[in-house]
Amino acid sequence: MQKEEFFDIVNHKTALSVENTKELKKVAGEFPYFQVAQIVYLKNLKETSSPEFETVLKRVAVSVPDRKRLYRFLNTRHELVDDKREIQAETENLPVFNLEYSEENPSKNALIDKFLSSDVGKISRNPEAENNLERAENEVIKKSVEEDDEIVTETLAGIYFQQKKYDKALHAFRKLSLKYPEKSVYFASRIEEIEKVKNI
Repeated sequence: MQKEEFFDIVNHKTALSVENTKELKKVAGEFPYFQVAQIVYLKNLKETSSPEFETVLKRVAVSVPDRKRLYRFLNTRHELVDDKREIQAETENLPVFNLEYSEENPSKNALIDKFLSSDVGKISRNPEAENNLERAENEVIKKSVEEDDEIVTETLAGIYFQQKKYDKALHAFRKLSLKYPEKSVYFASRIEEIEKVKNI
């Protein structure tokens, strides 16, 4: 499907039909993140009473930010218009896809320019919310760095010794000695070994 043909369908200059279904499906498949193609393909399936409509609707509805608009768009008739006439929608606030393309005016950024020129309101930062978020993140970081005495193992104590963190290794082996009294002789010998290495 040529882009001019696609733009004619979007701008209601060409009717939705069974013949267009295959081409629209191909465009929607090639460009899965192109929402206009997905929505027009879905509309074509609805207009032609295709059995695939429900399946495609479930897939497309997930990616559409405003499902009420999608519902209203799907439940209006696709009326053909002349080049000089405006589209008369049966319901208000329908999404209007104005993607007119001509060889004389090949502005690829027309949609972006239209968005930038519209008054969408300012996006402002909330410094208090950012500070609260930062404090919460810092608390999580502190908790992740803190050691839990319940999780002391012989392997962890050995790692501390290999990393030359002798105080932590001594603390870990002392905890293990209290936790497992049957191995206290072994842990006492490890503690003695660490104290010798520490004092060297």
